[in-house]
Amino acid sequence: MDERSFHRILLGYDGSEDSEKAADLATTLALKFGSTIVVCHAFGHMPVTSKPSEVRRLVNPLVERLTKAGISTLVSIPDSLPAQGVLDAAEEHRADLIVMGGRGRGTFANLLLGSTSERVLRFAKVPVLIAR
Repeated sequence: MDERSFHRILLGYDGSEDSEKAADLATTLALKFGSTIVVCHAFGHMPVTSKPSEVRRLVNPLVERLTKAGISTLVSIPDSLPAQGVLDAAEEHRADLIVMGGRGRGTFANLLLGSTSERVLRFAKVPVLIAR
């Protein structure tokens, strides 16, 4: 894969420690390759009344950091379960790479890899970089 192939990086972000590591990796790659980052937070089962404020609280500080670093940033907030939301957003935004944490904020996780990460890794049509 050549350097020009990372035009758009989809960052799966839920505010967890691993997703912060993924944000750092995506930032480094975006700065190196001049990529746009699509910050994706799929909220799935959150109550309708808390969705807008919770998502803004979670995503806005990251978007501000990326913008201050000079990175073109888009936001995708699919109303679907996290793995499917990341996969759909990657396709919708024509991402060349998905970057996400190994484990997120899910109620349970697999021993080696979070259930969301595992599903994305299994079904993604583009390369996936898992941060740990």
